[in-house]
Amino acid sequence: MKAAVWIDRVKSTKGWESDYRTAKELGCKPHTISMYRSNETLMDETIALKVALALGVEPIVILADQAMERAKSEPAKKAWKEVLDKLGASQLYIM
Repeated sequence: MKAAVWIDRVKSTKGWESDYRTAKELGCKPHTISMYRSNETLMDETIALKVALALGVEPIVILADQAMERAKSEPAKKAWKEVLDKLGASQLYIM
């Protein structure tokens, strides 16, 4: 899942209306959120952990999800997808 989708879920869950507020609460720069929105970058581990905490999601789920997004090859993406399935994370994709 794209980082921007996770950010939007945090904003919705927490009731934060702006990306500026979201960046402040997650301890990153607003430019970082903008980069997520333009798909220029994926969440690093620090932000992924903070997003997981904010959403009440097991951190490994978001870490694995972002690793799947980073994967260059289809076999690697498939392997990460299998990890997410084993973690029972498929329900997160329909929230």
